Amino acid sequence: MRDAVAHAITVINEALERDPEAISCLINLRVDCNDRLAAHQTIQVADYGSIHKVGVLGLLNAALADSPSGVIEAKGKVNTDTGFFVRISQFVDLRTGKLDELA
Repeated sequence: MRDAVAHAITVINEALERDPEAISCLINLRVDCNDRLAAHQTIQVADYGSIHKVGVLGLLNAALADSPSGVIEAKGKVNTDTGFFVRISQFVDLRTGKLDELA
């Protein structure tokens, strides 16, 4: 059986190659979520003051690995004022050379 994380990275990078603007916009998308979702142990949620926001990459990381830090990272040029990607260049596997610490 093929590794699910490696397969996901391959598919996402293929989509990125076909339409980098659409995939960059999709990864930049964050939607408001409630406290219950924000408290999930592995779904990555960002806090903006009293507002919680979740994105597709945070949800995908939780679905693929039981890790609070995630296994897939987007690499690319980031707008330092907004923190959003201007354009993503690739998605990478974070499992190589990394150990999670669970508190």
